[in-house]
Amino acid sequence: MRIFPLALLAPAPFLVLGSLAAPFAGPQPEPGQPSAVGWQDSADVEALIDLRVQEMQKGSVDALWDAAQKMAIEVGDEYGATFDSALDRRLKQGPAPKVALFLAAARVYGEDLDVEILRNALVPLLQAEDPALVQGSLNLMPLIGVEDLEEEPRGELTNSLLDYAESENHGANLRVLAAMTAHRVGLGRQVPRARRVLNGFLQSSNPILRGEGALALAQLGVMKDVPGVQRELEALAKNPGPRGQLAQALLKQERLHTYYENALTRAREDRDAMVQTGRVGKDVQSFEDLISFVQNYHLEGPQFTRDDLLGAAYNGLLGSLDRHSSYFSSESFKRFEQDLEAEYGGIGAYVGIDREDGLFTITRPVYSGPAYKAGLHSDDKIVQIGDWPTVGEELEEVIKRLKGKPGTDVTLYIWRRGMDAGMIDRPTEEMSMTVTRGNITIPPVHFEMLPGNVGLIELTTFSKVASAQLEAGIQSLLQSGAKSLVLDLRNNTGGLLVEARNVADLFLPKGKLVVRTVSKIRSRERSWNTRKDPLVPDDIPVTVLINRFSASASEIVAGALQDHERATLVGQRSFGKGSVQNLFRLPGAEDDEFADENNNRRHDPWETITVDHNGNGEFDFAPRIKLTIERYLLPTGRSIHRELDEEGNIVSPGGVEPDITVDQTRYPGWKLTEMRRVQDSRKLREYVQETFPAHREQFTLAALVDMDDTSAYPGFQELYSSLGTVLSQQEVRFLLRMEVRRRVQDERGSAFPLGDFQSDMQLQAAIRTNFEKLGLPIDSVPAFAKTFDETSDPNAPPALLARAEDLQKALELLGQEGKQLTAEEQLELRRLLESAAGRE
Repeated sequence: MRIFPLALLAPAPFLVLGSLAAPFAGPQPEPGQPSAVGWQDSADVEALIDLRVQEMQKGSVDALWDAAQKMAIEVGDEYGATFDSALDRRLKQGPAPKVALFLAAARVYGEDLDVEILRNALVPLLQAEDPALVQGSLNLMPLIGVEDLEEEPRGELTNSLLDYAESENHGANLRVLAAMTAHRVGLGRQVPRARRVLNGFLQSSNPILRGEGALALAQLGVMKDVPGVQRELEALAKNPGPRGQLAQALLKQERLHTYYENALTRAREDRDAMVQTGRVGKDVQSFEDLISFVQNYHLEGPQFTRDDLLGAAYNGLLGSLDRHSSYFSSESFKRFEQDLEAEYGGIGAYVGIDREDGLFTITRPVYSGPAYKAGLHSDDKIVQIGDWPTVGEELEEVIKRLKGKPGTDVTLYIWRRGMDAGMIDRPTEEMSMTVTRGNITIPPVHFEMLPGNVGLIELTTFSKVASAQLEAGIQSLLQSGAKSLVLDLRNNTGGLLVEARNVADLFLPKGKLVVRTVSKIRSRERSWNTRKDPLVPDDIPVTVLINRFSASASEIVAGALQDHERATLVGQRSFGKGSVQNLFRLPGAEDDEFADENNNRRHDPWETITVDHNGNGEFDFAPRIKLTIERYLLPTGRSIHRELDEEGNIVSPGGVEPDITVDQTRYPGWKLTEMRRVQDSRKLREYVQETFPAHREQFTLAALVDMDDTSAYPGFQELYSSLGTVLSQQEVRFLLRMEVRRRVQDERGSAFPLGDFQSDMQLQAAIRTNFEKLGLPIDSVPAFAKTFDETSDPNAPPALLARAEDLQKALELLGQEGKQLTAEEQLELRRLLESAAGRE
């Protein structure tokens, strides 16, 4: 059965000063572009449908349902939208009745149902000679979304059903079923007509017909509304056959409904009693008084609106339950929803306010987006949009003006360093650039082929396009000759559960359990298994990188691959987010409504708002409540959820424990400060801007691998001397290479993954692991032999003895009597003492 997305909600990632990426294997495929593989998929789907149709025609109509479900699972789950489109095409061609029913039955398992196509396929079956085909058509109609039809075609469809139900030329069971279907899908004014047909059966002198009418009315939920229904069901319940069992089930359901209805009535009565005695009013008034008190007396009280304080109260209530239950305001839910969708209409760029000059800056373009294609690059400053200056404006307001309907143009005025600073406030037409907005998909995948045919592929989030782009990246790496793979899930805080299962599909054999859930509100466990053969061959070693910010869907994938012994996990214990949250609208609140011009079922900024509840002229979601309802268990039954006691102490660390624990390189605080100072001086970036055009090929090679050699950068010694830094030449080379790689990825039009094998200790450990599985020495690859850090030796002398030379230099500085140390000497002293203490 097709599984729909369920959000795996996780903590926000921290910003980290990390290493960069690794060598490039070739251009990445543009998102959404057809490929040879895609065309082959279409041919495969058509052939598989032909085969299933031939097999189905040999059996009875009763066997058709199982055959349709089997095809939907085996073919539909693998090919998705391609399969759904193929079924729609065939249904529009008007196939034979039995084939039409089979294709329609398979189609209802898919997504984005076209009600018109399904209606046009099913209505003619009402005239079929075979009663089983008529019954099948009637059973399917409530499942195709008839309520989405316009009033006129919906009314016509229901009239066809009612005409059939009223005709005595048809069998009683089919007439009853037609009336039930009309009751379920019809317009309000047509429901009485359907009810009259069923009442006629209930009043029949034939006990079998009376039973049919009673069963139908009870299934429609009107047992109490129609006299005689319950009496007939109680008589039927004594029958040991299927009709009697159905009557028993309906009577039990009605008793439960009555029980809960009475319980709700009692709760309302209790609430009314509390109101009458003043208890509820007193609590509400106390809360209102508290809000007023805060706004009047808190130092910054006037800055907080009533909605702000209510949201904080909601968050406090939900947060007291567990740390993942929380409250989404309208704005925060809008951002969350966009992150999951991974696409929007705009120019396609990562942006921010430059802390040095305060200008709205493109930190990196989305390389498949219109901004990059129009010529915008990293560090470009957008100083004006149309006639609206961006200087001094809020980040969100600028972003809002950049977004818009795909296909519309936006005029940007771009300032670049080296231009006259006066042009920031008074841009000229020579600075203008017209960009045509597009549908922007935020790429969650970056990949490279490293030396030694090691395929590195980074997945940053489990958005709706994650598995498709990951599959394309892995295919590219395998076709380029990858002998092993490293899947980087560090800092990936999760996303959609269905995408976690889809990613596991690429590595695990068909039918393997990926994850299951347990819940107090569900009677049965839910489980997600892989659905197809893996893309990655068994003889390709796989390692997975995780760290303490890998959470939720990342932990599910990493844990499943570990449990099935398909991958080795390297890095740090993951976050420990193994609970499931569902989103619910805040009771009493409603989303604004809009005209869905592109039929994507989500609001885009250019679409007309038809219902604006607060009248602010903007589309607003209703606030949401995120509530924990389930827990995930990995294939071996272990929970990844971190358990805390009432005081916040860790009872169980949760998370996924790596097979090989490796901490990332950490710099002492003074060194990070100095690195930031060198970067902020912009001398490195200016050096790259000035030197790159004459040394393009040399810098491109250095971005891939510079062998830790400072001579890879022309004039490095002069540059280093001009910085006046206590950082070593190797540390400056590292910072310079960051700038070079930044420029190279703009030049080539694709981003490097985060991991850089020259400086990333965790990635180095992953590569070593893959080489061990292949039986290869790590020094067989010159780039690894030259740049990999030495592994720690447990027998090495203490750091103080190993760095005695640094300690001696520090003592010499301290021994300079009567002389005050300069700022540079103080930094050097600090560095030497850190080194001598083994903390560098």
